[in-house]
Amino acid sequence: MTDRGDYQCRYSRLRPWRGLRSAKIRAVLLAAVFILVLPDFQTRDGLPQLKDGDLVFQTSKSSQSAAIFAATANVFTHMGIVRNDHGRILVIEAGAKLREIPLGAWVQRGVLGRVAVYRDPTLTPEQAGTVITAARALLGRPYDIFFAFDNDAIYCSELPYLAYGAAGIAIGRREKVRDLHFDNALVRKLIAARWRNHPRCKAEGYDFERCFQEILEQEVVSPASIAQDPRFRRIWSNFPL
Repeated sequence: MTDRGDYQCRYSRLRPWRGLRSAKIRAVLLAAVFILVLPDFQTRDGLPQLKDGDLVFQTSKSSQSAAIFAATANVFTHMGIVRNDHGRILVIEAGAKLREIPLGAWVQRGVLGRVAVYRDPTLTPEQAGTVITAARALLGRPYDIFFAFDNDAIYCSELPYLAYGAAGIAIGRREKVRDLHFDNALVRKLIAARWRNHPRCKAEGYDFERCFQEILEQEVVSPASIAQDPRFRRIWSNFPL
């Protein structure tokens, strides 16, 4: 069986690791530094009235956030769904477990308290109710570190994808991992740390090389793809750009 070290050596001869030398990733990295180090030009006091089904985005402080940023070339590395509980604003999110958390606490868990709010202006109250009901039905589910659709665990952007889907609304894009910016040190490091416990790889007894190819063929929906969906409008943000 090929171990990870042997694979990395052979892989580097076939296709040299480029690290973060991608021109697009370098440009976005510089933009991210610019965005995240500037002081806030708005505070949360300026937030509009939020509605059920609004989506909130942030740059997470989690250990995997940098890899998600590198893969998607976007500063939105975590997201959640807004629930307006009679004026008390909560965020339904897939974290360690799928849960509800007050908006203020959710915002402060992101880098510098940056948050962007997106809304589907065509969403009806009935559809919003379905989105919230579908999202809350998943409360307590574990976080999906493998970003897969074929298990009971849920990752952050999978949650709104499924909840809106329950209302008959398709959002975001399902993309193969190989179609993202996977060929960089941050993404490879994340895969290398988790591949042995990947359900399919573990069940089939795959070595690192075979598992890596399996993961590249896996479909994911990213926070970036949802934010870029033309059905959504950004209604508020304290990101400088």
